[in-house]
Amino acid sequence: MRSAAAFRDVRVAVPAHGSASRARRGAVRARAADPRSVIHNTDADDTSSATATFRRRLSLAASTAFGAASLAAPALADELSSVDLSSVDPAVAGVGAAALAAAALVASRAGGGGAGPRPGGTATTLPGATPMTRGVGESDDSKKRGYLIAPPPLFPLVPAFARQTYRYEVDPGRMWFFEQKQGIGLGLNVSVNVRMTVIKLKTGGLWVHAPVAPTEECIALLAELDAPVEHIVLPTTLFEHKIFVGPFQRRFPDAEVWIAPDQWSWPVNLPPSFFGIFQTGILGQDTASWEDEFEYEMLQPPALGVASYVSFTECAFLHKPSKTLLVTDAVVYVSENAPDAIPDRDLLESGDDNNFTIAALKFLNLFDIATKAKARTVTSDDMTEAQRLRLGWQRNALQALYFGPSNLLDPEQSWARITNKLLVAPVVSTLVYENIPGEVDDWARRVGKMGKFERIVPCHFDAPIRAGPKEWNAAFGFLPSSRPEEGKEGRYYPDEDMVLLRGVEDFLQGSGVIFTDESRPKYGRINVRAEERRSGARR
Repeated sequence: MRSAAAFRDVRVAVPAHGSASRARRGAVRARAADPRSVIHNTDADDTSSATATFRRRLSLAASTAFGAASLAAPALADELSSVDLSSVDPAVAGVGAAALAAAALVASRAGGGGAGPRPGGTATTLPGATPMTRGVGESDDSKKRGYLIAPPPLFPLVPAFARQTYRYEVDPGRMWFFEQKQGIGLGLNVSVNVRMTVIKLKTGGLWVHAPVAPTEECIALLAELDAPVEHIVLPTTLFEHKIFVGPFQRRFPDAEVWIAPDQWSWPVNLPPSFFGIFQTGILGQDTASWEDEFEYEMLQPPALGVASYVSFTECAFLHKPSKTLLVTDAVVYVSENAPDAIPDRDLLESGDDNNFTIAALKFLNLFDIATKAKARTVTSDDMTEAQRLRLGWQRNALQALYFGPSNLLDPEQSWARITNKLLVAPVVSTLVYENIPGEVDDWARRVGKMGKFERIVPCHFDAPIRAGPKEWNAAFGFLPSSRPEEGKEGRYYPDEDMVLLRGVEDFLQGSGVIFTDESRPKYGRINVRAEERRSGARR
């Protein structure tokens, strides 16, 4: 049985009193003009029962246990398993649950947003822009979605057992999105969408950017495009985007595979072939046949942390025929549009004031949440299902962006200040870009000059985003740091929402997990290369 979902083509930025709606599996989610309005879904599953909650928690616990066992687990059949030790996201790798808890306590007691000597930039929006319909998402309930994933214990990626795929035709006959749910385990119920972009080349073959899990459903939806997969592109070194490349390649053995340079794994640095990735060429080093249709620029900074070879490489592609910029994690656009890939049951649980995360915050009284809870006049028990869906999406997105905003219990103010803007995700700017500002600024400028693009497609949240070089350049206006000058308010991110995230950064830098220019090793290929480039720039 086929199901469909109308999605959005988002312009920068949606007016404060604009509206958006879409059909989702035969239902409608709508945002009205009032910011207190709701998301309507007439066919949501009833997951408020204790049984459903128990089953969900059991699944999340199992995914975490699976991650711990994966270090010794052999790879199973492609459609069942993907076992990978490689490229744990540096934003998570050195943290772990204990480190996050410790940093949260330190940050919450610190109070302010962390004064610093460097000024922040300003995230800008365009007045008068409106969202545009960008097609209908299709999912095939008749095909299997099982996919067993066993990542490292420090990165328990979920869903662990099954992934539903939604396909969107962005440009008729030329560009499609394939989206799945992706999140972190540990019982936190924090998920967003992860996006694979497929473009038909002039040759008639398909160019696949950042593959998602090759489930039977995903492969069937791809086969319906009636074109051969000619090229598979891995645009980054990060775990959550590379974990599916090997299994995806095995589904299309005749396809050429192009990977970003400086691939790594930790704690043992093994080559990509160890994880089933057999590249045809390396971006920036080898010439691909599709380069007449694309331009690209690479971010190749020095080591970010953990080890001298742990890199945060990203390649930005400009598809010239469609004037589309493809990136991985560089920028995001967050809106009221909850991704179809996130089931209603997840949003309802996130919108429950008694869920695990809210209960933990109340127990620790982080951000003085206990006092805020007592002063609250409306709780999730008083809300309609539609209101809880919207609240659940707000909490999901804000946790993914900030780890924890100042008021996760009632996040309306935080939500209004982060949505409908093209910006760098706070977690990426704080834990990555602000530690390598020179390299990021140089890369962002090169991308902005690469050519005239009219829309941007990241791998998470909304897309395509109606934005060009001007909006792209403005998104990096926080560099070299988003921390405000002493005694001044930050202009890029709300300081009160950055308390936890900046506390985590300080904790990880202090413990040596994230490198600074002073603590970064002077040896290692990527560090030597970065220093040579810096020396050349100074001359």
